[in-house]
Amino acid sequence: MSKKNSWRSNSMNLEAFDEIRYEKLHTARQEKHIREARKDPHQEKQFRCQNCGLLVSTDPELAGVQNRNHCPNCLWSKHVDLNKAGDRKATCQARMQPIGLTVKQNSKKYSASGASGELMLIHRCTACARISINRIAADDSAGQIYRLYRLSFDMEDRLRQRLVEQGIHLLQAADLTTIFSQLFGWQAILEEFQSQPHLLMQELDIQYLTPMG
Repeated sequence: MSKKNSWRSNSMNLEAFDEIRYEKLHTARQEKHIREARKDPHQEKQFRCQNCGLLVSTDPELAGVQNRNHCPNCLWSKHVDLNKAGDRKATCQARMQPIGLTVKQNSKKYSASGASGELMLIHRCTACARISINRIAADDSAGQIYRLYRLSFDMEDRLRQRLVEQGIHLLQAADLTTIFSQLFGWQAILEEFQSQPHLLMQELDIQYLTPMG
């Protein structure tokens, strides 16, 4: 083979090599883009609350929960989970309104018996009306949680009945000490009001429900 033909052959081989290299690089970039697009939303470090606009951190060290999807300021959530917490398979994506509080039982039921488990938020989707139970995060506003608890006293009967049918015990006035101890942990003050819980509720109402002048 002449030097000219040899150079031409080598040049063609280099061009072919470059084409293969470019194709592999392009494919790798496409695959990376697809992986990024499929990445679960809960893996993001923050999200914007669709209700109050707060930028919310999902860092487990701050929230104390692994699958944070509600706002610590207004407690509103987003319908992102379908079958279990953290699966992020729901297509609804609508806002979820906090409607009350319950407690988690060891049997994973949300019933009235032994109302001393972990305090949980009850959410209802504003679009499809699905009910979900969510863990309270470490940085959630205690004042907002108490406000939610008190507002739930006026829940409509139809919604109350729906919670009962789903085995969810809505915490009410009789559960004040459970609410108070888990939110504030002031055991000494709690014991002081143990025999007169209505006085404790009055004090909390003044602090968290009275409009600021």
